[in-house]
Amino acid sequence: MCTGDRDVVGAPPAFDKTRVAVLGASGYTGCEITRLLAVHPELTISAMTAERSAGLDYPAVFPHLGGLDLPKMTKTDEVDWSNVDAVFCCLPHGTTQEIISGLPGEMPVVDLSADFRLRDVNVYEEWYGAPHTAPKLQKKAVYGLTEINRDNIQGARLVANPGCYPTSIQLPLVPLLEGGLISPEDIIIDAKSGVSGAGRGNKQAFLYTEVAEGLHSYGVTRHRHMPEIEQGLSDAIDAEVRVSFTPHLMPMSRGMQSTMYVKLSGSIKVEDLRESLKLRFEHERFVRVLDEGQVPHTRHTGDP
Repeated sequence: MCTGDRDVVGAPPAFDKTRVAVLGASGYTGCEITRLLAVHPELTISAMTAERSAGLDYPAVFPHLGGLDLPKMTKTDEVDWSNVDAVFCCLPHGTTQEIISGLPGEMPVVDLSADFRLRDVNVYEEWYGAPHTAPKLQKKAVYGLTEINRDNIQGARLVANPGCYPTSIQLPLVPLLEGGLISPEDIIIDAKSGVSGAGRGNKQAFLYTEVAEGLHSYGVTRHRHMPEIEQGLSDAIDAEVRVSFTPHLMPMSRGMQSTMYVKLSGSIKVEDLRESLKLRFEHERFVRVLDEGQVPHTRHTGDP
């Protein structure tokens, strides 16, 4: 969730910056993207859309971002695309395909929905219960897990931003599978997420009184991130990988923790896993591998 406990500083002046549009700026994802883009030294936000909040200043929706120089929100069909160089699409899955297909030319897009994460549109339709209306565009999409797929992301026209659970799971498991340190069989994943991952819509299941003082699993055996997780792990070894994955909802605004149970290969020890991950991510700014004796805590996750 995009909240006021994140420091916001004024953005530097926009000289020769890449002009970006944020579509779906009034949601939690749109808010977080706006917070990051607004202070990026090489980007400037030239357009922001929100169908139900069109015409409003951004602080009317997210007051804690009131110190930033941002345009008024408009409807998507009112955007002046001649003033946009690239797009960050923060709309819900199912709505993104048509909008991205209608953008001018080869305008670069980072899509934060699930619409282009799965290479097989038949798998998408099975898990998301709706037809994929842009299969040709899907073929051009590049999966955007930077630490794993950086070379392919550079220069891509359409980047499919990975899901939250798949990110937390693939970052440690893909390198370990690639290195043969763990078995691809019988992987068990116990994952927990804060409430904001469900979005900003008014849903009874995510009201404060429904989630406070409790913990519950959801999407058991059928969570939509399952095929995305298995796709990424299978790519790591060029063979089919199946996992047991159960997500849980925690009574906290934001944060995620995934615990994975794996079988070690041969004489491999736990310390070998840690050293392998340290070596893989030693130059990655957004990944920290903890030392022996330390354990992760959602409160210890820093801002980029």
